[in-house]
Amino acid sequence: MSPATASLRVIRPGFQRAVGVSIAGAVAASLLAVLALQSTNTAVHVAAPVLLAGVAAWMFFSERYERTLAVLLLYLGLLDGFLKLKTGSTIATLGRDVLLYSFALGVLVRAMLRRHALPSPPLLFGVVAWVFLCVAQIFNPAAVSLTHAAAAIRQHIEFVPLFFAGYLVLRSKERLAGLFVLLIIVAAVNGVVALVQEHLTPGQLASWGPGYATEVFGSGTLSAREFYVNGVFHVRPPALGGDFGFGGAVGLIALPGTLALLSGGSRLRQSSWVAWLGGPLVILAIATSQARTDVVAAAVALIAFLGLTVTSRRGATVLVAALALAALSYLGATQLIQGTGPNRYSSIAPSKVVSTTVNYRASTLSLIPTYALAFPLGAGMGSAGPAAYAAVGGAVTGAARGLDAESEFTFLEIELGLPGLAILLTLTGTVIWFGIRLRRIADPALQRALMALTAVSIGVAAVWIVGPVSATSPFAPFFWLCAGTMAYWYGEIRCGRVQSRSRPLRAALAGR
Repeated sequence: MSPATASLRVIRPGFQRAVGVSIAGAVAASLLAVLALQSTNTAVHVAAPVLLAGVAAWMFFSERYERTLAVLLLYLGLLDGFLKLKTGSTIATLGRDVLLYSFALGVLVRAMLRRHALPSPPLLFGVVAWVFLCVAQIFNPAAVSLTHAAAAIRQHIEFVPLFFAGYLVLRSKERLAGLFVLLIIVAAVNGVVALVQEHLTPGQLASWGPGYATEVFGSGTLSAREFYVNGVFHVRPPALGGDFGFGGAVGLIALPGTLALLSGGSRLRQSSWVAWLGGPLVILAIATSQARTDVVAAAVALIAFLGLTVTSRRGATVLVAALALAALSYLGATQLIQGTGPNRYSSIAPSKVVSTTVNYRASTLSLIPTYALAFPLGAGMGSAGPAAYAAVGGAVTGAARGLDAESEFTFLEIELGLPGLAILLTLTGTVIWFGIRLRRIADPALQRALMALTAVSIGVAAVWIVGPVSATSPFAPFFWLCAGTMAYWYGEIRCGRVQSRSRPLRAALAGR
């Protein structure tokens, strides 16, 4: 029995308690945050930062990394975007950095004080190269200013610590199952909230807060998040995220994990009830997002998961689970998409999806070679993405300069030049390649869990064509967390500490 497998019986009870404590804490924090935003009482407004500071201190001192990581993920999925839009201030997003870096610094300080050797996982060279390039870009002469470029580095390296969190924490199938449970909960809650928002008038949603009003009606630098059906103005629900389509994005991330829990066998059966209850709500989150990109990417991730698992050991259970989940979700999803509510999905019907995708970003994609020649080393950090709208050090937005960052390719060329594009392409491709190699793992439950992460990586990679993903939540945090997790398990199978299935040719030669 491998070390990773041998530790499962010890981890399982503690992790169940950890998930329960984390969810309870996140719910309590959410209620306090909502109360603080609605109340005019000064004491209540003071209580919210005090709670955040207390949680950050706990995350710094706690050695139960599975619990601290769970709290961070719940915060990112349920509170981060809501607080940003409710207050109308991007400063609210600093809360996630406080929690994330409290966790990261706690791990680092303990390792230094105890003189523990820091891990050297696969992909570490690529991660270091990415950070080094981002830091070097601060001094790019094309930047608006040194101060603006220094502030803009946040959007590129903010979530890099999650690479090490994934490597250190997600080391068993139970912990992976716990991750999927959290993702299902986040997607389900966002799906319900998006359904409520979908039935609001634009004015009603705008009344939720200054940020919601900007999302609905737009501003000088942001187009309105709306669509028209028969001349009637309809909103595009942001759910609990900081921009429209957030519910669909978390639904995309949660969908393969839902199927993994349903088809993982007895080892993951204790978590399957969450998948059965939450699975239809995950699909609801995708359907109510009114984001065609998320719907197409979710379909890509689903096809990838089926392709990676149905031909493996006990692969038929994956297909049965997918059909059962589809049957549970069929009535609500088809009614929402085809009948009762206005939607934007007619252009991505199976007969139109390819042409729509190509035409949607044709002008942007045509600029890839143009920007490669014009900005081989980048056009200056903070010229595109969220940081382009920051006033720190003087803001000259990509839009004002006539730059088009509406794809990951052009976004990286503008911000980091060809070296940045090459590094992130290599990291993304390597993570997917690791996942395909991990398909040989003999344990069906563990294999399903890792294939779910691989399938989401493939789905998110498809989004590169139509939007920047490396600087937006939830795709950016997922990428770094998934990269660290894949690096750990690839190292395990490469060193022989996880049992793998023999390849057909090798088995045939061994039988001679």
